Amino acid sequence: MEEYTENQQFNDFENPEPQRPTGLTIACVLSFINAGWQFIGNIFSFLAYNVMQGLGQDEDYLEMMEKFVPDIDEFENIMSAQLAVSRVSYLIQALLFAASFIGVAYMWKLQKKGFHIYAIAQILILIATAVFVTSVTGASLVSPVILTAIWIGIYFIYYRKTLQ
Repeated sequence: MEEYTENQQFNDFENPEPQRPTGLTIACVLSFINAGWQFIGNIFSFLAYNVMQGLGQDEDYLEMMEKFVPDIDEFENIMSAQLAVSRVSYLIQALLFAASFIGVAYMWKLQKKGFHIYAIAQILILIATAVFVTSVTGASLVSPVILTAIWIGIYFIYYRKTLQ
């Protein structure tokens, strides 16, 4: 077993391992869950796009779904909105959420570059949503912009205080 000299013990005391604040840990865990879930959903939508398109036009499928879905018209509207969005947009969104996940992983390790990767990915997600989704479906961008600003703000606080 290796023994510390007095100098090594003093250096360990002076330069302890940086600790991740509880708030940053919670924010990172929530962001990991969101980015992972969004990545999986977008990859699934990209891969299953042609199948979904076929089902959306299949009358037998829609008749069967009437038995399980209380409001079939709402179901058809949601399916139409999903299919109105370009297939490529699902792949782009998946890649951007993967980048967001990577940024959070760096922040988990207390590295400042994680904040930059995360913030850029989130802004690009907003732009991609505006270009591919809201322009086609007419959905509002107000909520996503507000949520993105809040999360980037939370991470910016830790960026200034904790991240190295």
